[in-house]
Amino acid sequence: MLIGLPGTGKTTIAREIARFLGYAYIDQNEIRRQQGMKKMPQTQEETLRKIDRIVANNLSKRNGILVDSVHRYMFRRQQLYGIAAGAGVKALVIECLCSPDEAKKRMSQRPKSDGLISDPNNPKVYDKLSQLWEDVMQNDFKYPGSDHVSYMAFNTETKEIQKKFMLNENQFFMDNISNILLNIIPEIK
Repeated sequence: MLIGLPGTGKTTIAREIARFLGYAYIDQNEIRRQQGMKKMPQTQEETLRKIDRIVANNLSKRNGILVDSVHRYMFRRQQLYGIAAGAGVKALVIECLCSPDEAKKRMSQRPKSDGLISDPNNPKVYDKLSQLWEDVMQNDFKYPGSDHVSYMAFNTETKEIQKKFMLNENQFFMDNISNILLNIIPEIK
């Protein structure tokens, strides 16, 4: 699962990792666009359940999958952890980070919206979402049910990786992901 605020490089990284590993890729904004959404609804149950079904279907077949979204709330991350646990697989959370100034600069360079929900190009969205952000280390590992989850942070601006919470059995996989992040993914602009 790729998480992080807008402009931090999530989508670029998710697409590259999925391509390199042959994983399925889910872009939550793309699903919203396919549903014809023009603005963020009060509830996203239909979208989230569709994503849950896609994730569960892929994991039950032992197919790797990357879910790309801000995932600012712990409860949503916990829902996806639960799907992975139900399928008997380990989960890896990669949080993409960069400075607020860099994220806002990247956002302002995005193309204008076509009227449907798309990646925000208004840097004010970054400020709004950063106020709602629920920190992974402070929240996600304090309750039972995340014992199959590893977590790393990748600063897309400095190319620094921090393995913050790692299951021993995920060491090889996290090292492989680190190699992809540092050596294969192009510079994010």
